[in-house]
Amino acid sequence: MRRLVTNDKGIKMNGSSRYGVALGAGLCLALMTGTAGAQSAMGPSLAEAKAALTAAQGWAVEMSVGLSCAVVDARGALVALERMDTARFFTADVAVGKARASATFGAPSGDLTRIGSLGLDKVIEGGQMLFLQGAVPITKDGQTVGAIGCSGASSQQDEDAANAGVAAMP
Repeated sequence: MRRLVTNDKGIKMNGSSRYGVALGAGLCLALMTGTAGAQSAMGPSLAEAKAALTAAQGWAVEMSVGLSCAVVDARGALVALERMDTARFFTADVAVGKARASATFGAPSGDLTRIGSLGLDKVIEGGQMLFLQGAVPITKDGQTVGAIGCSGASSQQDEDAANAGVAAMP
């Protein structure tokens, strides 16, 4: 015969039910704490994003290329996007996809081609990542808080413009 215990709400539970409730409550608390900690670092502000885009575009003008560049936060949400007049229409979407991959994994998007081949972008929230060279992470105090991605020139030129953007961030 199982022994039932009545809690303070008058609900009768056996030992395994109490264990399950305690375990569930503990996991919820741990997940909430982990999520709060992971999101404690602020992503790039609009002013920081604009400074990065201006620097990336300045680099593009010097190289005589037209780019689209996007700045996203650590979750891949768009902070700012600009497409130069001479950039092709689809480059804006490509820049965002590169930036999302870089922000999600905290590495330059060109270093992530192996991860891209696994199809992880289809199961990670937000998706729409492109594992192509041209985006670099933005870090603050050693934590990835976002990324900038560029598209419209060669892969190396896209990444060089993104690096110029990160270097110009206050």
